[in-house]
Amino acid sequence: MSSEKQIVKVLEYIEDRLSEELNLEHLAGIADYSPYHFQRLFKKVLGETPAGYVKRLRLENAAHKLIYESGSTVTEIALTCGFSSLSYFTYSFNENFGISPKAWREGGYLELFPREYLDSKNSKVIRNNTKENPQGQGYTDFTWLDLDRVKVVTIPGGRTINRYHIGSYIEGIPSVWEDLYSWSDSRGLLRDDTMMIGVPRSNPYITPPEKSRYDCMVSVPYSEIKDSGEETVPLKGGLHVIYEFEEPVLYQERGKLIECYSELYSYWLPKSGYKYLSNPVEFIDLNRGNAFDFSCRIRAIGLAIEPK
Repeated sequence: MSSEKQIVKVLEYIEDRLSEELNLEHLAGIADYSPYHFQRLFKKVLGETPAGYVKRLRLENAAHKLIYESGSTVTEIALTCGFSSLSYFTYSFNENFGISPKAWREGGYLELFPREYLDSKNSKVIRNNTKENPQGQGYTDFTWLDLDRVKVVTIPGGRTINRYHIGSYIEGIPSVWEDLYSWSDSRGLLRDDTMMIGVPRSNPYITPPEKSRYDCMVSVPYSEIKDSGEETVPLKGGLHVIYEFEEPVLYQERGKLIECYSELYSYWLPKSGYKYLSNPVEFIDLNRGNAFDFSCRIRAIGLAIEPK
Protein backbone atom coordinates (compact mmCIF):
# COMPACT_ATOMS: atom_id res chain seq x y z
CA MET A 1 0.00 0.00 0.00
CA SER A 2 1.33 3.45 -0.92
CA SER A 3 2.33 5.92 1.77
CA GLU A 4 -0.55 8.23 0.81
CA LYS A 5 -3.07 5.42 1.20
CA GLN A 6 -1.58 4.60 4.59
CA ILE A 7 -2.16 8.18 5.68
CA VAL A 8 -5.77 8.03 4.42
CA LYS A 9 -6.21 4.85 6.47
CA VAL A 10 -5.08 6.77 9.55
CA LEU A 11 -7.38 9.71 8.75
CA GLU A 12 -10.37 7.34 8.63
CA TYR A 13 -9.25 5.82 11.93
CA ILE A 14 -9.01 9.26 13.54
CA GLU A 15 -12.45 10.32 12.25
CA ASP A 16 -14.08 7.26 13.83
CA ARG A 17 -12.30 7.58 17.19
CA LEU A 18 -11.96 11.26 18.02
CA SER A 19 -13.11 10.66 21.60
CA GLU A 20 -10.38 8.08 22.22
CA GLU A 21 -6.69 8.52 23.04
CA LEU A 22 -4.82 9.04 19.77
CA ASN A 23 -1.12 9.33 20.57
CA LEU A 24 1.66 9.37 17.99
CA GLU A 25 2.88 5.84 18.67
CA HIS A 26 -0.59 4.36 18.25
CA LEU A 27 -1.33 6.22 15.00
CA ALA A 28 2.08 5.31 13.61
CA GLY A 29 1.28 1.67 14.33
CA ILE A 30 -1.93 1.91 12.30
CA ALA A 31 0.15 3.07 9.32
CA ASP A 32 2.93 0.52 9.96
CA TYR A 33 5.59 3.22 10.28
CA SER A 34 7.96 4.28 13.01
CA PRO A 35 6.69 7.32 14.96
CA TYR A 36 9.50 9.48 13.53
CA HIS A 37 8.83 8.52 9.90
CA PHE A 38 5.06 8.68 10.33
CA GLN A 39 5.14 12.19 11.78
CA ARG A 40 7.34 13.46 8.93
CA LEU A 41 5.14 11.83 6.29
CA PHE A 42 1.90 13.02 7.89
CA LYS A 43 3.09 16.61 8.04
CA LYS A 44 4.29 16.45 4.44
CA VAL A 45 0.87 15.24 3.23
CA LEU A 46 -1.43 17.21 5.55
CA GLY A 47 0.67 20.26 6.38
CA GLU A 48 0.33 19.75 10.14
CA THR A 49 1.49 17.27 12.77
CA PRO A 50 -0.73 14.33 13.80
CA ALA A 51 -1.25 15.91 17.22
CA GLY A 52 -2.15 19.26 15.68
CA TYR A 53 -4.54 17.62 13.22
CA VAL A 54 -6.32 15.61 15.93
CA LYS A 55 -6.67 18.64 18.20
CA ARG A 56 -8.02 20.83 15.39
CA LEU A 57 -10.62 18.19 14.42
CA ARG A 58 -11.70 17.85 18.03
CA LEU A 59 -12.11 21.61 18.39
CA GLU A 60 -14.02 21.94 15.12
CA ASN A 61 -16.25 19.02 16.06
CA ALA A 62 -16.91 20.61 19.45
CA ALA A 63 -17.68 23.99 17.85
CA HIS A 64 -20.30 22.29 15.68
CA LYS A 65 -21.83 20.34 18.59
CA LEU A 66 -22.02 23.45 20.78
CA ILE A 67 -24.41 24.93 18.22
CA TYR A 68 -26.45 21.94 17.13
CA GLU A 69 -26.55 19.78 20.28
CA SER A 70 -28.18 22.16 22.73
CA GLY A 71 -29.23 19.29 25.00
CA SER A 72 -25.59 18.50 25.88
CA THR A 73 -23.59 20.50 28.41
CA VAL A 74 -20.26 22.08 27.53
CA THR A 75 -18.51 19.51 29.73
CA GLU A 76 -20.26 16.60 28.00
CA ILE A 77 -19.28 17.94 24.58
CA ALA A 78 -15.67 18.45 25.70
CA LEU A 79 -15.38 14.85 26.90
CA THR A 80 -17.24 13.45 23.87
CA CYS A 81 -14.81 15.25 21.57
CA GLY A 82 -11.76 13.76 23.28
CA PHE A 83 -10.65 16.45 25.75
CA SER A 84 -9.48 15.21 29.13
CA SER A 85 -10.88 18.12 31.14
CA LEU A 86 -13.17 21.12 30.81
CA SER A 87 -10.35 23.53 31.70
CA TYR A 88 -8.07 22.23 28.94
CA PHE A 89 -10.96 22.30 26.45
CA THR A 90 -11.88 25.88 27.39
CA TYR A 91 -8.28 27.04 27.08
CA SER A 92 -7.82 25.30 23.71
CA PHE A 93 -11.14 26.56 22.33
CA ASN A 94 -10.34 30.12 23.35
CA GLU A 95 -6.88 29.88 21.82
CA ASN A 96 -8.26 28.57 18.51
CA PHE A 97 -11.46 30.62 18.09
CA GLY A 98 -10.73 33.65 20.27
CA ILE A 99 -13.88 33.09 22.31
CA SER A 100 -15.00 30.82 25.16
CA PRO A 101 -17.15 27.74 24.44
CA LYS A 102 -19.99 29.27 26.48
CA ALA A 103 -19.89 32.56 24.57
CA TRP A 104 -19.65 30.70 21.25
CA ARG A 105 -22.75 28.67 22.11
CA GLU A 106 -24.69 31.73 23.27
CA GLY A 107 -24.35 33.48 19.92
CA GLY A 108 -20.67 34.16 19.33
CA TYR A 109 -20.72 31.72 16.42
CA LEU A 110 -22.93 34.17 14.51
CA GLU A 111 -19.79 36.18 13.78
CA LEU A 112 -18.99 33.34 11.33
CA PHE A 113 -22.35 31.65 10.66
CA PRO A 114 -25.11 33.37 8.66
CA ARG A 115 -28.11 31.94 10.53
CA GLU A 116 -29.20 31.22 14.08
CA TYR A 117 -30.00 27.56 14.78
CA LEU A 118 -33.62 27.56 16.00
CA ASP A 119 -32.97 25.03 18.79
CA SER A 120 -29.80 26.68 20.08
CA LYS A 121 -29.35 28.33 23.44
CA ASN A 122 -30.89 31.82 23.44
CA SER A 123 -28.19 34.38 22.86
CA LYS A 124 -27.80 38.05 23.59
CA VAL A 125 -27.37 38.58 19.86
CA ILE A 126 -30.73 36.96 19.08
CA ARG A 127 -32.49 38.70 21.96
CA ASN A 128 -31.22 42.04 20.68
CA ASN A 129 -32.34 41.18 17.15
CA THR A 130 -35.77 40.25 18.47
CA LYS A 131 -36.12 43.66 20.13
CA GLU A 132 -35.21 45.39 16.90
CA ASN A 133 -37.54 43.21 14.82
CA PRO A 134 -40.37 42.01 17.08
CA GLN A 135 -42.25 40.31 14.26
CA GLY A 136 -39.10 38.37 13.27
CA GLN A 137 -39.79 39.22 9.66
CA GLY A 138 -38.07 36.82 7.30
CA TYR A 139 -36.37 34.98 10.16
CA THR A 140 -37.35 31.52 8.94
CA ASP A 141 -37.86 32.25 5.27
CA PHE A 142 -36.47 29.47 3.06
CA THR A 143 -34.66 31.50 0.45
CA TRP A 144 -32.55 28.71 -1.08
CA LEU A 145 -34.48 25.49 -0.40
CA ASP A 146 -37.66 24.43 -2.18
CA LEU A 147 -39.32 22.34 0.56
CA ASP A 148 -41.11 20.22 -2.06
CA ARG A 149 -37.70 18.86 -3.02
CA VAL A 150 -36.68 17.90 0.54
CA LYS A 151 -37.11 14.16 1.17
CA VAL A 152 -36.25 11.74 3.98
CA VAL A 153 -34.90 8.51 2.49
CA THR A 154 -32.83 5.47 3.46
CA ILE A 155 -29.43 5.19 1.79
CA PRO A 156 -28.13 1.61 1.44
CA GLY A 157 -24.84 0.70 3.10
CA GLY A 158 -21.93 -0.98 1.36
CA ARG A 159 -18.25 -0.49 0.56
CA THR A 160 -16.54 2.37 -1.23
CA ILE A 161 -13.25 3.22 -2.87
CA ASN A 162 -12.14 6.62 -1.61
CA ARG A 163 -9.87 9.41 -2.74
CA TYR A 164 -9.47 12.69 -0.94
CA HIS A 165 -8.73 16.34 -1.55
CA ILE A 166 -7.10 18.77 0.88
CA GLY A 167 -7.68 22.44 0.12
CA SER A 168 -10.37 24.76 -1.19
CA TYR A 169 -13.72 23.20 -2.03
CA ILE A 170 -14.06 25.49 -5.04
CA GLU A 171 -11.19 24.05 -7.09
CA GLY A 172 -9.32 20.77 -7.38
CA ILE A 173 -12.10 18.34 -6.44
CA PRO A 174 -13.30 17.62 -10.03
CA SER A 175 -9.78 16.40 -10.89
CA VAL A 176 -9.93 13.91 -8.02
CA TRP A 177 -13.30 12.71 -9.25
CA GLU A 178 -11.97 12.29 -12.79
CA ASP A 179 -9.07 10.13 -11.55
CA LEU A 180 -11.40 7.98 -9.41
CA TYR A 181 -13.93 7.65 -12.21
CA SER A 182 -11.24 6.54 -14.69
CA TRP A 183 -9.82 4.04 -12.17
CA SER A 184 -13.26 2.53 -11.51
CA ASP A 185 -14.40 2.53 -15.14
CA SER A 186 -11.23 0.86 -16.42
CA ARG A 187 -11.87 -2.03 -14.00
CA GLY A 188 -15.50 -2.45 -14.97
CA LEU A 189 -16.73 -1.45 -11.50
CA LEU A 190 -19.33 1.12 -12.55
CA ARG A 191 -22.96 -0.02 -12.60
CA ASP A 192 -26.32 1.66 -13.08
CA ASP A 193 -26.75 1.64 -9.29
CA THR A 194 -23.20 2.84 -8.49
CA MET A 195 -23.29 5.74 -6.03
CA MET A 196 -20.85 8.64 -6.36
CA ILE A 197 -20.78 10.35 -2.98
CA GLY A 198 -18.80 13.38 -1.89
CA VAL A 199 -18.23 14.04 1.81
CA PRO A 200 -17.17 17.55 2.85
CA ARG A 201 -15.40 16.75 6.12
CA SER A 202 -14.88 20.38 7.07
CA ASN A 203 -17.28 23.19 7.91
CA PRO A 204 -16.40 26.19 5.71
CA TYR A 205 -17.43 28.58 8.50
CA ILE A 206 -14.89 27.01 10.87
CA THR A 207 -12.06 25.37 8.93
CA PRO A 208 -9.55 27.42 6.88
CA PRO A 209 -9.91 26.57 3.16
CA GLU A 210 -6.33 25.29 2.88
CA LYS A 211 -7.01 22.69 5.63
CA SER A 212 -10.44 21.59 4.43
CA ARG A 213 -10.83 17.92 3.53
CA TYR A 214 -13.19 16.44 0.94
CA ASP A 215 -13.68 12.72 0.31
CA CYS A 216 -14.68 11.34 -3.09
CA MET A 217 -16.33 7.93 -2.77
CA VAL A 218 -17.50 5.39 -5.35
CA SER A 219 -19.59 2.45 -4.16
CA VAL A 220 -18.18 -0.85 -5.41
CA PRO A 221 -19.22 -4.53 -5.30
CA TYR A 222 -16.89 -5.87 -2.60
CA SER A 223 -16.68 -9.34 -4.16
CA GLU A 224 -15.02 -7.81 -7.24
CA ILE A 225 -12.54 -5.62 -5.39
CA LYS A 226 -11.52 -7.59 -2.29
CA ASP A 227 -8.45 -9.19 -3.94
CA SER A 228 -7.25 -6.07 -5.76
CA GLY A 229 -5.15 -4.71 -2.90
CA GLU A 230 -7.26 -1.54 -2.90
CA GLU A 231 -8.45 -0.42 0.53
CA THR A 232 -12.25 -0.20 0.80
CA VAL A 233 -14.14 1.84 3.36
CA PRO A 234 -17.51 0.94 4.91
CA LEU A 235 -20.44 3.11 3.84
CA LYS A 236 -22.81 3.18 6.79
CA GLY A 237 -25.94 4.18 4.90
CA GLY A 238 -29.11 4.77 6.92
CA LEU A 239 -31.67 7.54 7.18
CA HIS A 240 -30.87 10.81 5.39
CA VAL A 241 -32.63 14.04 4.58
CA ILE A 242 -31.93 14.77 0.90
CA TYR A 243 -32.34 17.96 -1.07
CA GLU A 244 -32.16 17.42 -4.84
CA PHE A 245 -31.40 20.42 -7.02
CA GLU A 246 -33.56 21.15 -10.03
CA GLU A 247 -30.33 21.58 -11.98
CA PRO A 248 -27.06 19.94 -10.76
CA VAL A 249 -24.60 22.41 -9.25
CA LEU A 250 -20.96 22.99 -10.17
CA TYR A 251 -18.28 22.85 -7.46
CA GLN A 252 -17.46 26.46 -8.30
CA GLU A 253 -20.97 27.35 -7.07
CA ARG A 254 -20.03 26.42 -3.50
CA GLY A 255 -21.75 29.51 -2.15
CA LYS A 256 -25.13 28.14 -3.23
CA LEU A 257 -24.40 24.79 -1.56
CA ILE A 258 -23.36 26.48 1.67
CA GLU A 259 -26.60 28.49 1.79
CA CYS A 260 -28.67 25.33 1.22
CA TYR A 261 -26.78 23.44 3.94
CA SER A 262 -27.28 26.38 6.28
CA GLU A 263 -31.05 26.35 5.79
CA LEU A 264 -31.19 22.56 6.24
CA TYR A 265 -29.29 22.78 9.53
CA SER A 266 -30.77 25.98 10.92
CA TYR A 267 -34.40 25.94 9.71
CA TRP A 268 -35.47 22.46 8.55
CA LEU A 269 -33.69 20.30 11.14
CA PRO A 270 -35.03 21.92 14.36
CA LYS A 271 -38.66 21.51 13.25
CA SER A 272 -38.28 18.07 11.65
CA GLY A 273 -38.19 15.80 14.69
CA TYR A 274 -34.72 14.58 13.65
CA LYS A 275 -31.16 15.30 14.73
CA TYR A 276 -28.07 15.16 12.53
CA LEU A 277 -25.51 12.36 13.01
CA SER A 278 -22.38 13.10 11.00
CA ASN A 279 -20.83 14.92 8.05
CA PRO A 280 -23.08 16.04 5.21
CA VAL A 281 -23.01 14.08 1.96
CA GLU A 282 -23.24 15.11 -1.68
CA PHE A 283 -24.54 12.94 -4.51
CA ILE A 284 -22.51 13.47 -7.66
CA ASP A 285 -23.29 13.12 -11.36
CA LEU A 286 -20.18 12.15 -13.33
CA ASN A 287 -20.21 11.90 -17.09
CA ARG A 288 -17.48 11.27 -19.64
CA GLY A 289 -18.14 11.92 -23.31
CA ASN A 290 -14.59 11.19 -24.45
CA ALA A 291 -11.07 11.30 -23.03
CA PHE A 292 -11.18 15.10 -22.94
CA ASP A 293 -14.83 15.64 -22.01
CA PHE A 294 -15.54 15.03 -18.32
CA SER A 295 -18.28 16.72 -16.31
CA CYS A 296 -18.77 16.71 -12.57
CA ARG A 297 -21.80 18.22 -10.82
CA ILE A 298 -23.56 17.92 -7.48
CA ARG A 299 -27.05 16.52 -7.97
CA ALA A 300 -28.18 16.53 -4.33
CA ILE A 301 -27.00 17.21 -0.78
CA GLY A 302 -27.97 15.37 2.38
CA LEU A 303 -27.53 14.91 6.13
CA ALA A 304 -27.44 11.63 8.03
CA ILE A 305 -30.23 11.84 10.63
CA GLU A 306 -32.11 9.90 13.28
CA PRO A 307 -35.23 10.68 15.33
CA LYS A 308 -34.60 12.95 18.32
